Amino acid sequence: MLKYVRISLTAFITILSLIGSIEESCQAGDLSSGLRVAMNVLTLTAENSSEVFSGVVINEIHYDPDVKTELVEFIELHNTTAADIDLTGWYFTNAISYQFPEGSILPAGGYIIVAQDPINIGIKWSRGRFIVPPSLVFGPFNGKLGNNGDRIMLYNAYGEEIDKVDYQLGFPWPTVGEAVPYNQPGTGHSIQLINPSLDNDLAGSWRSASPTRAAFNASVYLDNTPPHIRQVNHSPKQPQSGQAVTITAKVTDPDGVLDVTLSYQLVEPGNYINIKDWQYNANWTNIAMHDDGLNGDAIAGDDIYSVQLPGSIQVHRRLVRYRITVTDSGGRGLMVPYMDDPQPNFAYFVYDGVPAWYGADRPGATAVVKYDSDVMSSLPVYQLISKKSDVEECTWLDKVAWNGPDANDYRWNGTLVYDGQVYDHIRYRTRGGVWRYAMGKNMWKFDFNRGHRFQARDDYGKKYETKWNKLNFSACIQQGSFGQRGEQGMFEAISFKLFNMAGVPASKTNWLHFRIIDERNEDGNLNASHSPLTSRGTQYDGDFWGLYMTIEQMDGCFLDEHDLPDGNLYKMEDGAKLNNQGPTAVTDGSDVSSFRSGYQSASSADWWGSNVHLDAYYGLYAIYNAVHHGDITSKNHFL
Repeated sequence: MLKYVRISLTAFITILSLIGSIEESCQAGDLSSGLRVAMNVLTLTAENSSEVFSGVVINEIHYDPDVKTELVEFIELHNTTAADIDLTGWYFTNAISYQFPEGSILPAGGYIIVAQDPINIGIKWSRGRFIVPPSLVFGPFNGKLGNNGDRIMLYNAYGEEIDKVDYQLGFPWPTVGEAVPYNQPGTGHSIQLINPSLDNDLAGSWRSASPTRAAFNASVYLDNTPPHIRQVNHSPKQPQSGQAVTITAKVTDPDGVLDVTLSYQLVEPGNYINIKDWQYNANWTNIAMHDDGLNGDAIAGDDIYSVQLPGSIQVHRRLVRYRITVTDSGGRGLMVPYMDDPQPNFAYFVYDGVPAWYGADRPGATAVVKYDSDVMSSLPVYQLISKKSDVEECTWLDKVAWNGPDANDYRWNGTLVYDGQVYDHIRYRTRGGVWRYAMGKNMWKFDFNRGHRFQARDDYGKKYETKWNKLNFSACIQQGSFGQRGEQGMFEAISFKLFNMAGVPASKTNWLHFRIIDERNEDGNLNASHSPLTSRGTQYDGDFWGLYMTIEQMDGCFLDEHDLPDGNLYKMEDGAKLNNQGPTAVTDGSDVSSFRSGYQSASSADWWGSNVHLDAYYGLYAIYNAVHHGDITSKNHFL
């Protein structure tokens, strides 16, 4: 569990001298044990050979604070030795850049922080017993710590690598970036090393807690840690009925691993269990995982623990959740995912493929047409698993609440499955303004958990570079009589495409086949004889909900995807609603008010040249007029 380091030539000679001294001081019978000690030292220094031992470790990282404008990101360094260390000329690269000035000292056994903005650090933590002395605060650093993960590299003045941490957001790393509790802004956690002797490039060496800022990580410290667990996987990714599923995890502990236990929960179609239900905490079955080379375990003794869930468990349209508990020989235990993870379980979905669908133009009057499985699968399939009562209330029965203070609350829970990936415990609502409940086939909006953002693909199957926090559905319906037929979302898709081609940042879109699993039976259509008289449902029943289109959410992820700065992004509706707050931007809306005042007045050509990206502006109005986009008025656009 110790961090392996590389040593210099001088240190290597010292070790050779140590071996010689051991030979002189040991009796003949003790010589082999002395050599083993020296060789163990050499073994420790052989791995991760790029790093030089200095006693300095990256001990805490505070990235993505939940209040973006506070600018309180920091990296903490800890000196594990009994002597002061001169940091003159040492520097950080990759995630951030910073070089320590002349005379920078890291005290013996002490801590310092390198801050995004030392002034803001002082403002936020300027009182109480945990005040940070200015002598221990360095910075500001250049750049920003990545919100979804980044690589922090620390070098000494000679360019030798001292330490590095490749952190990520979510398991096997901690999950941070939101207020704790959620309704108290400014209380976001940092990730902290639970023991400075551990390998800090190993995710299990870290936990999340309230920042300690140039101080001992008291709330997470463990003298002897539970097992490290990572590389949790299940195979196949999306099994079919009757197909055994092998679940594996790498588990290590210097004290020895005593027990690894899988707990699984079966969620049946039509009987959804959401995270708020008491059944979620009650209905789990335990089964042991082994590293013995038997029953699905590939290699005995390789620290990969395995268990095989039999084919009898794998049933079409069944959701299988699981979590893992590990214990070492000293009784120290841990369950993953960690407690800070908003999705407190892993999961997979059993599915045999999309069935054929039968429908008629006018049921009972015109012939029933069969649409084969290959036709139904010609678009990517998105599946929502939820309670029928929640789906119906959200879609049709919540007309009073949508226009009140809770209009934009994601009050219903479910699970979304796409591309074989399970996004469990998400929240959803209907989408839209005054037309939210006017169309019959309504639009949807989904909110994803931190650390489990949605990986969307375009119409050609290529992944978007940025994962999404929100997922918007267009209902793809004919919204009115415009003198033509077959709109089905084409107006939006083509307009957005043209805007982007003209250099005007606009939402990306892709088509999809949407299904909702809220009933026991998948097929609510006509039965095998296709006779209306013996049908157990109609073509409007069952999982199939039809053609929809995704529309990229206009938020911070949108800015990243379109290579735009992290600034204020306003939705122009009822004045200006803030969809993204820039970390160094104003918080009172004065920027957009000033801009609107400028372009609505008789401003000069110089003003327009200085304040407007004219090429994009010309593209905006060219497309606007070409497609007769009458919906962009005082609203339905962003600044």
